[in-house]
Amino acid sequence: MKAFSILTVLAAAAVAATSGTSIASEVLGEPLFIYVKGPGETLTSGLSSSSSSEQQQAADTEAEAAAVSSAPAEAEYTTPAAPTTSAYEEPAATSSAADEAGSGDEQASSGGAIPDGQGNKFNVPSGGVRFPWNYGNSDKVVPITPGSTNGGWAMSPNQACMPGTWCPYACESGYYSAQWDPSALLYNGAGSMNGGLFADASGKLTKPYPSKPFCAPGMFNAYIKNTLAQSVSACQTIYPGNEAMLIPTVAQGNGGTAPLNVVPSSYWLGTSSQFYVNLAGSTDAQCVWGTAAKAVGNWGPYIFGAGQSKDGNTYISLQYNPLYLSVGFKAADTYNVRIECASGACNFPTGGKCQCEKGVCSVDNGCTVTLTGDAKANFVIY
Repeated sequence: MKAFSILTVLAAAAVAATSGTSIASEVLGEPLFIYVKGPGETLTSGLSSSSSSEQQQAADTEAEAAAVSSAPAEAEYTTPAAPTTSAYEEPAATSSAADEAGSGDEQASSGGAIPDGQGNKFNVPSGGVRFPWNYGNSDKVVPITPGSTNGGWAMSPNQACMPGTWCPYACESGYYSAQWDPSALLYNGAGSMNGGLFADASGKLTKPYPSKPFCAPGMFNAYIKNTLAQSVSACQTIYPGNEAMLIPTVAQGNGGTAPLNVVPSSYWLGTSSQFYVNLAGSTDAQCVWGTAAKAVGNWGPYIFGAGQSKDGNTYISLQYNPLYLSVGFKAADTYNVRIECASGACNFPTGGKCQCEKGVCSVDNGCTVTLTGDAKANFVIY
């Protein structure tokens, strides 16, 4: 059985109806790998040696219990105030922000020097490396749980950026980290956790691609549109990195929208983005490892996928989260999601729709929509 990047399978899923194949995602720990099976073939799975293993999850869960507020049940979430306008400003470009700037991660950064902390008061563990940015920085970098051991880095709350290691960081919704280990050439092996900046033996940070920005604009062609009364958060996995679902995109209720980070084909090894989507009423605080008793993060009800392929098309996918269903949570009890074409040419599966409603998806095991050219689409939550 061969493991593919999720983008490979998103493209394959677009023709699955005619090829007779089906797809299934790795349930836990390998959100960026999907196994393809042909007719009559038994699905098998295998976990990698990365820190997103069940052992790491257990450690992360314990640390997060102390580091961040516990995620309450859906009915107990605090409902954020609904905005009067969209939760994002779409780029002025007619097609994508990447087109306006050049070609995605090849855009030259403005300034480009690694900041010195910008006066932040984030936690720095003994011997650790300080997070270079503060809130509201011009590089569009977003701190993750800055009061915890990770101190703002896109790492689990109980992990520190230490000398001699790679330290990933998160970007604003719609943007992706354009820095990673140039020698990391395996999806699932040496270097697969080496995203972000490198801290040398003295703790000095190095930018592996000096001419590239820290955060580059994604395709800006897929958005969450939330028609519920409460907010919903989508949690992107960190890859290359420890694959924890820590990078938040929050779509406010009552029509709020937010761009998903759809990476271009030039992203690391051609991989794409994966999002675990939380229950209604969720915020960025629920972008953490969950448990069978706490349906947040990797236990959220939905999984979205998105990325541009080498063929120039963008493939976006929708499915119920198998892990959410495996312990008895009912898909019919949560909200519904459909993909709608906002503009341009969107190719839908046979039947002309891609949706999961009242516990049933329009295509078994989820569906994929192809966005051609400058097409744009919404994941409509209703």
